[in-house]
Amino acid sequence: MHLESVLRYMKRKGYRRLILIMDNASFHLSRATSLFLQTHPEIKPFYLPRYAPKLNEVDGRINRQLKKDVSTNHTHNNLEDLENAAREYLARHNRRHKLGDLSLGFMAT
Repeated sequence: MHLESVLRYMKRKGYRRLILIMDNASFHLSRATSLFLQTHPEIKPFYLPRYAPKLNEVDGRINRQLKKDVSTNHTHNNLEDLENAAREYLARHNRRHKLGDLSLGFMAT
């Protein structure tokens, strides 16, 4: 579970509290996630509004650029080729835009 890796990260970095920014994906709202957060009060969830593209960098910028650079006006022979092109694009993007701890999608306090 991703939240367990967040706990390991907190321990490794010596953080006592953490604000975890989450969207309203079904797994973020699941019973398992709710129970985990209840048993770990050092992690405070901050839920984004249901539709907030300006608050979600992935939806607001990265997906739009991915669509433009990989699929719009590009021809792929099959779904596998499109998937490979998207994976290559994202791998290049991640190498160029390393953000350190912020790339994990949470903020420490």
